[in-house]
Amino acid sequence: MAADTAVAASPEETLESLLREAEALKQKLEEERQKLNDVTLSCVAERLEAINFPNLKLRRVLKGHQAKVLCSDWSPDKRHIVSSSQDGKVIVWDGFTATKEHTIAMPSTWVMACAYAPSGNMVAAGGLDNKVTVFPRACSWR
Repeated sequence: MAADTAVAASPEETLESLLREAEALKQKLEEERQKLNDVTLSCVAERLEAINFPNLKLRRVLKGHQAKVLCSDWSPDKRHIVSSSQDGKVIVWDGFTATKEHTIAMPSTWVMACAYAPSGNMVAAGGLDNKVTVFPRACSWR
């Protein structure tokens, strides 16, 4: 009867046992990952055909920002563009005529992103000031 009684392992032995088991599982996982890595990216890339891009042609140059432009977005009507830059301005452009329709001076000079709402009636811009500002596009900003 005494031989059937299991001796409780000390916490150190249990910890060592668990660490060995974790290492064995990590090694097994790495072996399984290596089985999936049967080919390198460069080998796969050699077999791909080159993509022929359509003949792209410059249509308009939008001049107005005084610093790097970090983001732009087309409106749902496919006519207007909103852009934001490090000069702290958000500009709404007419994409057909390349003219500025509205200029918005933001509180922070680091305006990182801008976008149109799906309706096309609102413009949102956000930056490193951790704020997103939403404007109605139809306002007369200047």
